[in-house]
Amino acid sequence: MITTFGNMKKIGILIDDGYHDLEFWIPYYRLKEENIEFDILAWEDRAYKGQFAIDSVKPTKLLSQPLDDYGLIFSPGAKSPENLLKNPGTVPLVREMYEGGTTFATICHSPLLLAEAGLIKGMKIAGHPTIKPIIEKAGATYIDLPIVKSSEQLISGRTHFDLNIFMPELLREIRSL
Repeated sequence: MITTFGNMKKIGILIDDGYHDLEFWIPYYRLKEENIEFDILAWEDRAYKGQFAIDSVKPTKLLSQPLDDYGLIFSPGAKSPENLLKNPGTVPLVREMYEGGTTFATICHSPLLLAEAGLIKGMKIAGHPTIKPIIEKAGATYIDLPIVKSSEQLISGRTHFDLNIFMPELLREIRSL
């Protein structure tokens, strides 16, 4: 049985090669345990491997298809955000979705997607400590906390070590859509 929580909009997990395995697979299985439907979003129809190559995953929807019905996009970190940014369509897509009202849940290095899209100026952002200079250059304040609700449309988390704090907030956010 799939739980839809009323008229909940779609949930997407945005990936590319090099995603942090724990930051992908733990949310993946938590969403499945909660019977929440979601799509795995990527640019190409192929298998994507995580940083530690625990397993690979294929997208269920390509980013070149219309994505106007997504209420929340979750993006795991590690190298995935950097690889996503190699595609020239990523920044305009992230900006369009955010400006259209889509909520983003980021962790580790994935706030880079919103920083590159110019969407975090004036916000407080959590993320991996190594991206602090990039966050600050984008006009945001880096916060060294497990999770930060940066705005009504942005939840940011620090690292995979904080998934036990991040996941309950992510699930609350999904249920509120």
